Amino acid sequence: MQIARQFAAGHSRIRIAGQTNCGAAVTLNRGVRAATAEYVAILNSDDVWAPNRLDHLVRALDRDAGLDLVASGLSFVNDEGVAIRNAWYEEGLDSFIARRDPGLALMDANVLMTTSNFVARRRVFDELGGFADLRYAHDMDFGLRLALNRRRIGFIDRELLSYRVHETNTIKENHAGVRVDWAMVASFFLWGLSHDEAANGARVQQAWQILEKHGLTRAAQACIAYFDANPSGSLATNGLPADADMKSKLLLAV
Repeated sequence: MQIARQFAAGHSRIRIAGQTNCGAAVTLNRGVRAATAEYVAILNSDDVWAPNRLDHLVRALDRDAGLDLVASGLSFVNDEGVAIRNAWYEEGLDSFIARRDPGLALMDANVLMTTSNFVARRRVFDELGGFADLRYAHDMDFGLRLALNRRRIGFIDRELLSYRVHETNTIKENHAGVRVDWAMVASFFLWGLSHDEAANGARVQQAWQILEKHGLTRAAQACIAYFDANPSGSLATNGLPADADMKSKLLLAV
């Protein structure tokens, strides 16, 4: 905070807000609500933007009024900032680009990886709501919410973000918890697709195949039953993420 205040000194456009730790989604939503400009860009504390990243992504939004969010390719670095390979990401990115269906691609592999990769129009949050209070998959959920609502996600296939991999990454702390969040997020997307079976029949079938591939079918069936009984417009406004009993059952299913 002290460094941020020093950097902001003399720059009236920079506003700094502090708070106790209340989780990523809550913090991001507070930041978005405080934002007043046309675009919102997010950078988490352990990631690094390339110096020209915002130039490229904002230019894409300026050129195409139909884009709602733009992301880029990314590289991976370790604790010391040394570049490392990530075969999972490389394979997932190839599938994301080739599939030409962002929703199904993100269900299969969340190659957007992190909210640090998001540059979005501010109005999108007003129209679709903020981030769901999920520990591991709020970024994936937001991407799938855009896809479900037929919003366009732009992608620049250049490494304009460095994602830091270390032993304290949130995503590494609880593998079963990650899979529960993944199941909830993917299932809500599938549940939304199924509301228009005539238009989305093939995509629904593919979505179930993706869930089967990752061993999430049982958990998805339980989630969809929950959504049928407790419908909502998004996972951010649904009771499932806060339902401890259901999450305990999902842990047994993933």
